[in-house]
Parts: sequence; C-alpha cells; structure tokens
Amino acid sequence: MRVLGSYALVYMLAGKCEFGDGRGYRRTLGAGEAFLLFPDVPHFYDPGAGEPWDDIWLVFNGPAFDGWRQAGLLDPANPVWQAKPVDYWRQRIAGVLTGGRGAPAALVEVTRLLALLAEMRAEHAGGLSADRREPWLEAAAGRLEAMASPPDWEKFSREFGLTHEQFRKKFSAAMGVPPAHYRLARRIDRAAARLRADDSPLKQIAAELGFCDEFHFSKLFKRRTGLSPSAYRAQLRGAGG
Repeated sequence: MRVLGSYALVYMLAGKCEFGDGRGYRRTLGAGEAFLLFPDVPHFYDPGAGEPWDDIWLVFNGPAFDGWRQAGLLDPANPVWQAKPVDYWRQRIAGVLTGGRGAPAALVEVTRLLALLAEMRAEHAGGLSADRREPWLEAAAGRLEAMASPPDWEKFSREFGLTHEQFRKKFSAAMGVPPAHYRLARRIDRAAARLRADDSPLKQIAAELGFCDEFHFSKLFKRRTGLSPSAYRAQLRGAGG
C-alpha cells in the first residue's frame, strides 16, 4: 500500500480494478465506478488478473475538500461511487480542467470539481438519473434552488404529500445531502457564478440570493470554497490584472 498525500478521484472507463485501503476495504471495480483516495489513508489498486483497464483521474488538495471531509460529504468509509453512463462522466471529469495557469484558472477548476463531486455523489445515491428520479423530487429540488428565503419546511413537505421528517429522509437518500444543505450548495454555486460574471457589490449578491447579510454570506462562501467572496473574485481576475 502507499499513501498519496493528496486527495484523488479515479474513474474506471474500461476493464477491472482491484481496489483496497488500510481501513480494510476490498473490492473489484469495473467501468462506471469511481474511487476516492484520501491523504492519510493507505491504499492500493491494480488491474484485474489478465484484464486490460483504462481510467481517468484527478489529484487535488485544499481546505474546501478538507471541509467536505469533515462534514462527511467525502468519507473514507464510503470510498467507492457508481456513476453511469461512462461517456458522460468521462467528459465531465475531463471538463474540470481549464488548460489555464495560475490562481484564476485554479479557482475555476476547484469550483468545477466541487460541483462534479456533488453531482457524482448524488448520482451514486440514485438522485440524478432521470429514469430513477421521482417527479416530486425533481420539482422539490428545482423549487429549493430558486427560493431566496428558507421555506417553512413542514408546509413545504406537505405540498409533496410528506411530513417534514419523511421529506428530509427521502430527499437526503436520493440526492446525497439534506434539503437545507442542497439549497445552500446551489446558492453558493450561483454566488460563485455571479462573482465571476460581474462586479455587483457583495451586499447586493447576498441579498439577492437570500443570505441574511454580507457577513453571513462571506462566512458560508468561505466554508464551501476555502476563500472569501472578495478573495475569490480578486484571484479569479488576477487581482485586477
């Protein structure tokens, strides 16, 4: 076994792979399965006996990923995810890289990678594939993304014929995260897009996206991305250069 010292996402494109880690996890993986490597967890992976294989992988580090690990969104106890079809996810993984250099390109890549990991995790939980998604779930996710203010969860849940507890459990199982976390993640993603696109004041962005004030917005944005909104915008644009 080896310790990489970084995070890595490895996605199987073809063939088979024998994967294991120092926590005792062992599994034979095939096309359409991904495994996560963690900086302090010993691991190994090798081609299956007599089998050619192909994969695509990304190696990454940073406080945003450490935060996701602390929150349980990246979990060494659950290192394998399934995501199909292969062609779609291969393109998504390759699309994380911008081909650019320096801090601005790196910030775009981190944002893309966080979105990729969230979607891949939800796909593994059965929350993204259209043929598996229940109509109520798609409707609920769309409404949560559009809401500027938090809903009355009991009332919101009853609109889908569920109690709040039933809604929270079913939504979490399908999407990989609780509904409140899902709504927050989508708002932060929208905020990142605004910071890239225009020079609107942070106070205005915070108000439009339903944050109680600029300070709260900055705190939550930094927790997700590792940078304050001002630092994110400045580095993305080369600090004005």
